[in-house]
Amino acid sequence: MKKSEKMDIGIIIALFLIIVTAFLFSPLGLGGGVLYMPILHYLVGWDIPLSVLGSLMLILSVSLGSRMAHMKGGYAIIEIGKSGVMPAILGAIFGTLSSYFLIIFLGDFTIKIAASGLLIWVIIKTIRQLRGENALGDDDGISPEKITKETLNKYRFLCFFGGMTSGALGMGSGMLLVTFHRTLFSWKPHYAAGTSAHIVMLMVPVGIISHLVIDGTGGALWGKLGYSIFIIAIAMPIISWLGSRAAIKLIPQRLLTYPFLLAVIGSLIRYVIDIAGII
Repeated sequence: MKKSEKMDIGIIIALFLIIVTAFLFSPLGLGGGVLYMPILHYLVGWDIPLSVLGSLMLILSVSLGSRMAHMKGGYAIIEIGKSGVMPAILGAIFGTLSSYFLIIFLGDFTIKIAASGLLIWVIIKTIRQLRGENALGDDDGISPEKITKETLNKYRFLCFFGGMTSGALGMGSGMLLVTFHRTLFSWKPHYAAGTSAHIVMLMVPVGIISHLVIDGTGGALWGKLGYSIFIIAIAMPIISWLGSRAAIKLIPQRLLTYPFLLAVIGSLIRYVIDIAGII
């Protein structure tokens, strides 16, 4: 098989996986970036900075559709989400700067190591949820007016960390924010995901702009995609909205967790192989 044919097959598989991720996983807050990033890097063949930017653009598109669906269903606690927006934005800028200098001085393997660490955390957290060790969100959780100042300050710090992982790795913010919402406030999954989508929708554009300004990957992305960027910008929110509506009404979150877990484990294995220099 010729190299160009292999690349075409890889792109087709990558497109399929991106659409499946947008429809099934991201709307539930199970994570989009944790899959988009390795898909773009390993299947499409983009370098790390370009893969991070591409992942962020996909996350933004998906978060728009997810937010619309969750807001329509009343599954977003905006008054709390607002307090996490600015810390998340600052974190995204800091993360972008950090990844830029790490790649320049140490190489892109540092980003792969950090991404692997995040994926390990995601796997552990997901397995614990499946085993019922984190049985949170069974009731309505803590209402906004009962959240203490101390808890809110902790939440802002965690949102900064979530923004930092998004800016540096192009992944992690959705999964982290959903976990923070469920752990700190005991919110049900859809409330946690809807509030997370609200923050991500406002934070990720800053991360994208930061990458365009700091590492100058915008020209390379346009060279790869051209006008298809606009098609993606229209199609992905629609796919995410449809997936979110279906997930909220029909699909149990636990049912989707198993294929998500397998996909994350596969991504981790590929990162580890790359880091170890086997391939």
